[in-house]
Amino acid sequence: MIELRDIRKVFNEGKPHALTAVDGVSLILDARAVTVLQGPSGSGKTTLLSLVGCMARPTEGRIMLEDREITSLPERFLTDVRRRTFGFIFQQFNLVKGISALENVMLPAYPLGERHASLKKRARGLLDLFGILPRESSRAEWLSGGEAQRTAICRALINDPKIIIADEPTAHLDTKLSREFMDIVGRLKAEQKTVIIASHDPLVYGSSVVDRVITMRDGKIEAAGR
Repeated sequence: MIELRDIRKVFNEGKPHALTAVDGVSLILDARAVTVLQGPSGSGKTTLLSLVGCMARPTEGRIMLEDREITSLPERFLTDVRRRTFGFIFQQFNLVKGISALENVMLPAYPLGERHASLKKRARGLLDLFGILPRESSRAEWLSGGEAQRTAICRALINDPKIIIADEPTAHLDTKLSREFMDIVGRLKAEQKTVIIASHDPLVYGSSVVDRVITMRDGKIEAAGR
């Protein structure tokens, strides 16, 4: 479970062009469920997602992760929480060009110091699970949209995270690939993963695998879903 207590995020605080991206959000996000943050561009959903995933710190408020307050942790401890707890799927996939699909999947695990042979075996197992093992040696820029998507999902899963965070994951996908992505989300849910998605795509927030849709506008929660 993740609990947000009166979270605010202000960019350029104290300056004339200060922007309040998240404004007084209190929320409990259930474990082992699929939650979608829905709202128009500029609503604050991506910023809130980055706060939940420990990629940014709130200006005010506290974030609790399984009854542990993580907001004030020193950066080195926060980095370790991020690596071991969260897997990230980005809008642009952010695969590293010039290296293979397999190497891209392995990248997030390198700082944890696992033996290369066992890491490679696990990465290949994920690629096989998602049907793209034959493309393991292909450079990122040679992958199709669907192959890049699945490689990004494998990369997000390489450290066996409890929580998957996805920011507008279908923004650059056609209808077929978007539905395939939500099928994968259903598979992750069945494996007891917590999945949190920021999206304004009806194919995402209208999917049957979604447990809760939270609507945001102007940095605030407009509708909490339940």
